[in-house]
Amino acid sequence: MARVTYRLLDRDEVQSVMPPMSAIMEVVEEGLRAHGRRDVVLPPKSHIHLDDRYNGHFNVLVGWSGPVDTAGVKVVGDYVENYRHGLPSEVAMLTLFDPRIGIPKAVMDATDITTHRTGAVTGIGARHLARRDSKVVGHLGARGTAFSNIESLMQDFDIGEVRITSKRPETREKLAEEVRTRLSLNAVACDGAEETVRDADIVVEATRLEQPAVLVDDAWLKPDCLLVTYGWVMATDPATVRRASKVVVDDWEQCCKGGQLHPMIESGELTRETLHGEIGEVVDGTVSGREDGDGIIVYWHRGFAISDIMLGSRVLQEAEARGVGTVATLFDRGDE
Repeated sequence: MARVTYRLLDRDEVQSVMPPMSAIMEVVEEGLRAHGRRDVVLPPKSHIHLDDRYNGHFNVLVGWSGPVDTAGVKVVGDYVENYRHGLPSEVAMLTLFDPRIGIPKAVMDATDITTHRTGAVTGIGARHLARRDSKVVGHLGARGTAFSNIESLMQDFDIGEVRITSKRPETREKLAEEVRTRLSLNAVACDGAEETVRDADIVVEATRLEQPAVLVDDAWLKPDCLLVTYGWVMATDPATVRRASKVVVDDWEQCCKGGQLHPMIESGELTRETLHGEIGEVVDGTVSGREDGDGIIVYWHRGFAISDIMLGSRVLQEAEARGVGTVATLFDRGDE
C-alpha cells in the first residue's frame, strides 16, 4: 500500500519558520548560482491576464532546482487595489514536489516567500553590481517587496539614508516609519521621484504602473549608480539603458516574454548580444560584476520560480524539524 502525505503551511506558520534576511540571501544566491551553471529547469513564467476586468492578474511560475532536487509551482495574484480589501497586493501559494516520483511535498502560503525572495534578489544584485561605498538608496514604490529590498541592501552596505516615494502618501509614510523603527535606518518619505532618486547610489524602481511612463529620468541619476528595476510596465528612461556600462537581467528567455524593458527588446535595442549577462552568471563568476571604470549599471529582475523553490524548501525543512504545519494525506492505497 502506498501512502502519500504532504505538509500544509499557512501564512503565520510560514512566517514562524522564515530565516533571517542574511540566511534568505544565502539560500536565494545558491539558487541564482545554480541558474548560472544551468542546474535548473526554468520555463518562462506565464500569466492569466485579467487587468482589463479586475485591475489584476495571476503569474504562474514553474521550475526545478538542482541544489534541492525539488520541483515547484507558484501561483501569485497581483492586484493593484487589494489594499481596499485589507490585503497585500500580491497573494501567493507554492506547491513543492518530489521530482523522482512526482508526488507533492508541501503546499504553503507564499505571500511572504515572494516578498522576501524578491528583496533578496535585489540585495544580491547590489552586492555584485553596486559600488561598495554606496550609502544613499532611492526607492520608488512602497508595496510588499519594498521593505525586503531595503532590508537586503543593509546586509552589505552602510546605508546612511533611504528615500521613499509612492503613488499614495500614506504608503510611503508608513514604509518610512517601518524602516526607521525596524531597521534603525534614516528613512524619509518624498513627494516625488526626482527628490527620491537624484544622486542616489542605489535606485530601486518597484512600481506597479497601469500605463508606461518615465518615472526615473536619466538626467536625475548619478553617473555610477545602480538602477534596479522590476515593475511590470516600463518606468525606466530608455536613455539610461542605452548609456549603461552593463545591463544585467535574471533570465533572458523570460525577459523576452514581457516586463519592464521588454519594449526595448521588441525594438531591437536590447539583445542577448548587447546584454552583459544574467545575475546567475555574475554570481557564478561566469561574467563580471561591477568593475573599476563602470558607470551606471541597470539590473532588471522579473523574478523566477527557482528563488521560490529554494526558499520554500528551506521553509519546509525548518517546518519539518520544528513540527510546524499540518500533515495531510493525499491518498493511502495501492496502485490500481
